[in-house]
Amino acid sequence: MSYSSGPAPHYGSSSSGGPVSALIWSILMALCCNQICGIIAIVFSVVAMTKDQEPAEQERFVRYAWRTMGIGLAITVGLVILYFLFGSALALA
Repeated sequence: MSYSSGPAPHYGSSSSGGPVSALIWSILMALCCNQICGIIAIVFSVVAMTKDQEPAEQERFVRYAWRTMGIGLAITVGLVILYFLFGSALALA
């Protein structure tokens, strides 16, 4: 008796910008940097993983996830710079 399970699931392209890598990086962002943008990026990554049969839609949601992570990283870096610039000035006053 032979059992075939059908084709293996396809989780994104083999490029470095696939939905799985976006999901991993967005989880790290939610844990370490910016929780709001990290959670939004997680949602976009999961939606991209569900769009397995529609590669154009999948790439669109992966692009949204990477852009959201970029925005979150820019906000975090900006806040850290402002903290060091104005935090030290307030401590001296």
